[in-house]
Amino acid sequence: MNILWIDDEIDILKPLIMLLKDKGYNVTGVASGDDGVSLLKKFPFDLILLDEIMPGKDGLASLRDIRAVDINIPVVMITKSEDEELIEKAYSSKATDYLVKPIKAQQLISTVKRILERKDIIKRKQPEEYAKFYSDTNNKIFTQIGIDEWISIYLDIIKWNMELYKFGDQEFRKTHKDLLWTAERQFAKFIESEYPNWLLKGTGPDLSPDIIRKYVMPRIPKHKHIYFILLDCMRYDQWLSIKPILQQDFNIEEHKYISILPSATPFARNSIFAGVFPDEIAYRFQRFWDPEENKYERDLLAIQVEEIKNMKGPVYFKIRNIYEAETLEERAHTYRKARFVSIVVNYLDILIHQRMQSQVIEEILPNEDSLREFTKLWFANSHIYRLIKELKNIKATIIITTDHGAIITQKPTLIEGGKTISRNLRYKYGPVIKANKRHCIYIENPERFRLPDRGFKYAIAKEDYYFIYPSNPQKYEAEYKFTFQHGGTSMQEQILPIAILTSK
Repeated sequence: MNILWIDDEIDILKPLIMLLKDKGYNVTGVASGDDGVSLLKKFPFDLILLDEIMPGKDGLASLRDIRAVDINIPVVMITKSEDEELIEKAYSSKATDYLVKPIKAQQLISTVKRILERKDIIKRKQPEEYAKFYSDTNNKIFTQIGIDEWISIYLDIIKWNMELYKFGDQEFRKTHKDLLWTAERQFAKFIESEYPNWLLKGTGPDLSPDIIRKYVMPRIPKHKHIYFILLDCMRYDQWLSIKPILQQDFNIEEHKYISILPSATPFARNSIFAGVFPDEIAYRFQRFWDPEENKYERDLLAIQVEEIKNMKGPVYFKIRNIYEAETLEERAHTYRKARFVSIVVNYLDILIHQRMQSQVIEEILPNEDSLREFTKLWFANSHIYRLIKELKNIKATIIITTDHGAIITQKPTLIEGGKTISRNLRYKYGPVIKANKRHCIYIENPERFRLPDRGFKYAIAKEDYYFIYPSNPQKYEAEYKFTFQHGGTSMQEQILPIAILTSK
C-alpha cells in the first residue's frame, strides 16, 4: 500500500513515517500541496495524509487540486484543532477522515488501517452484492419495461462498471461485460418497437429537439446569465467522471434524455439546435440541412430562440481544436454581459476519431475505462473547466449536455448499396440498401422515424455492429473493429445527461 504524506514540516514527521514503514506501508513525504499533486499525477497512491495549515497553498486548497486529479483516493486531513467549522469544510471538500495534532502513533495506525482495509472489505462483499444485481437485472431486461427502467438499468450497469474497475477481478469484469451486451441487445429491440410510437404520439422521454425548449429557454427570464455548453460525443460514464469535479463549486440538478436516431452529430445535434426533428429541418430550413454536416447550428439556434422567446439569437461559438480552446476564456469574456451564450466543444469527438488514426492514442485509450479516466484528467486541466469556474463569479446558470455517446464496435455486418450510400459506420442511408435486418433497424418508411425521405432508406446498427462493404470485407473489418463509433441504437450512444449547474 502506497501512502503520500503532504506536510510543510515533513522532516519532523520522520518517526511516524518510519512507524508506518515498519507496518509494511510505502510512504512518500513532500513539503507542499503542489509537489503532492504533481506526484499524484505520475504515480498511484492508495491514501493521502494532508496537513491543513501550510504556508502558501493550505490543505483545503490542496485537497481541491487533489480531487481534480483523483476524486476517489482517500484523504485524511490533519488539523491542529477539532474546530467544528474547520472539520465541516474538510468534509465538504471531500476529505475522507481527519486526525488532530499532535498525532498519536496508535491513532495514526488505526486510521490508516481502517481506510486501507476498506478495499478488502468491499472485495469480500462484492460477489454477493453483484450476484443479486446480476440476477435482478438479467430478469428485468427480458420483461416489458419502459424507458425509465432502461435508464435506471443502464446507470446501474455504469456504476458497477466503475466499481469493478476499482475493486473487481477480471472474471467479474468479464461477466459484467456479458451482462452489458445482453442488455444492449434487448434495448435495441425495445427502441425498434417503441421509438416510432414516441414520435407518432408525442409521448415518451425527452428527445434531442426538447433540450433547448424545455431546459434552457424557461430559465432565461429568471437568470441573468445562461451558458449552454454541449460537450460533443460524451458518454454517460464520462459525465459521471467529471461530475465530482464540478460538485466542488456547483449545485447540480441532473436530468436524462434520449438521443434521436441516428445518434450522430448531423442529425442529433442539429435537432438540438433547431428544436425539431431532421425531417422538419430538411423541409422548413432546406438551406441549413446537410445530412453529412452541421455547419448551421448558429442559424438553427437563432431561429428556435426567436420562435420561442421572440428574442435575437444568443452568442454562439464552437471549439474545434486546441488552438480555439486556448482563446476560449478571452472570447467568453467579451460576452460577459450576454444573457445567453452557447458553446460547443468538439474535443471529445475529435479525440475518439483520432484514436482510429493514431497508434499512440489507441494504446492510451484501449477501452471505455481508459476513456473515462482520460476524460476526467482532461477536464480537470481544460480551458472549458477554467471558464466554468470563472462563470461562478457572475452567478451564471450553466447547462451542460451532449448530443450523443459512443460505443466500441466489435461485430461487422455486411451492407450493400454501392457508391450512393452514406459513409458512417453505424448508420447508412441511400436509395438502395441491403442489410441484415437482425443487425440493424431497417427503415423503409423514413417518416415513421421523422427522417427526411428523398427516396432514401435507412439502416441503423444495433448493439455493437458496424457496417462493412462486400467488396473488401476483411480490410474494413480489421480497420474499424474495436473503434469508438456513434450513430446507432444503444444505451451507450442514446442515454445521455443534462446537468444544470448553479453556484453554491
